[in-house]
Amino acid sequence: MNTDTLKLLAWIAFTVVPSAALADVGNETKSAAGLKVDLGIVPAETIRSRPEEYAELRMHGGVPSGKSMYHVMVAVFDADTGVRITDAQVRARVEEVGLTSEDKKLEPMRIAGALTYGNFFRMAGQGTFRIVVQIRRPGTTRATEMQFEHRHR
Repeated sequence: MNTDTLKLLAWIAFTVVPSAALADVGNETKSAAGLKVDLGIVPAETIRSRPEEYAELRMHGGVPSGKSMYHVMVAVFDADTGVRITDAQVRARVEEVGLTSEDKKLEPMRIAGALTYGNFFRMAGQGTFRIVVQIRRPGTTRATEMQFEHRHR
């Protein structure tokens, strides 16, 4: 992980996520086709517990109610230069392996001054979740796809 990603995760850990919920924060890094992607997953309940002035409460139309909602975020970088990519179209499909899946656009957002992409997904159950991220850069004909796996801690 690069310095920007470490700063972002530290900011999430100390401002968005109460310490009791840190055990369920997930992150992973993968590279493909000249891109490096840092994936972060934070329970929505930890964002809901923040004071009203936090901008994160209004992201993606507001934090959804209900159990088992998670904020899935990706930061996208050029793998060679480490420069953050801010002009991509990003989608994610989250599926509990062998069960349900949900596909959404990951919306651009700013956290700690850095552009990241994210949205909320229902991730119920204790099984393995496959998260397939598709990134399309302007001027390209094909999306780059990366697959991650997540289990709640």
